[in-house]
Amino acid sequence: MLRPLIGMSFVFAIFGMLLMALRRYQRRCEPHPEIVRKLMHLGMGLVTLSLPWLFAEAWPVLALAALVITLLIALRVSHRLRQALGRVLCGVERRSLGEIYFAASAAILFALAKDDVILFCVPMLILTLADAAGALIGLRYGKRRYRTPDGEKSLEGSITFFVVAFLSAHVPLLLTTDVGRVESLLIAATLGLLLTLVEAMAWRGLDNLFIPLGGFVLLSSLLMMDTEALTKSLAVTALLVGATAAMKFRPALPKPVLTQSRRAEIHADEGGKDDAACAY
Repeated sequence: MLRPLIGMSFVFAIFGMLLMALRRYQRRCEPHPEIVRKLMHLGMGLVTLSLPWLFAEAWPVLALAALVITLLIALRVSHRLRQALGRVLCGVERRSLGEIYFAASAAILFALAKDDVILFCVPMLILTLADAAGALIGLRYGKRRYRTPDGEKSLEGSITFFVVAFLSAHVPLLLTTDVGRVESLLIAATLGLLLTLVEAMAWRGLDNLFIPLGGFVLLSSLLMMDTEALTKSLAVTALLVGATAAMKFRPALPKPVLTQSRRAEIHADEGGKDDAACAY
């Protein structure tokens, strides 16, 4: 009983220190609010990756997640706490509950993965590294933008997300499991492409819930497939991504060119409608 409590205290203390350090950085350097938010995201993710080595059971992680979520809600509700520390997470203009979804998804994923470190760490690595890298690259270098349910995202950010997600899956699978090189490449590519789609279509921070849980389901399924099935899955996924990209970036239809006589006819019709409206 003592060891889980020590582990919970350690993680909660790290979370608090990270929050205070980022608030101090925010006050002194005044960075873009999204940068501070993603640094918090990155810090939380790296701490979360230590959970399989700190806890042997799920209940301490679930209890820790409940404590963190309670604190996050308090930072939003309490005006005093929001002014003191809440600006780290609430500085962006869009409405998002991403940090709450993050804590909840980490606890649920830990319970689902049980003792399988790979099934826990790979989805959390993708959420931690790929999501943060994609957002920061899109913020700094994003030029080609597309519409999403939550506003706009950039092609550059989505490509960065895929590359980092691919590496976050491929490297652990290759170095810590008996999955073959070809199979590892196929799994990482399929997982990266599908989760890139998930991230692009999520709204109001729900990617922090969909990416790890969706990654867990997908990775569990892909690890059960042979090379032929993985190849087919990758081909179907690539077609799906290609079709989605074609829809998102299809060129706008050219506007019809009006001749001088046609403009005069339209102008005359509009004048007649105005006269009829005045007579009525």
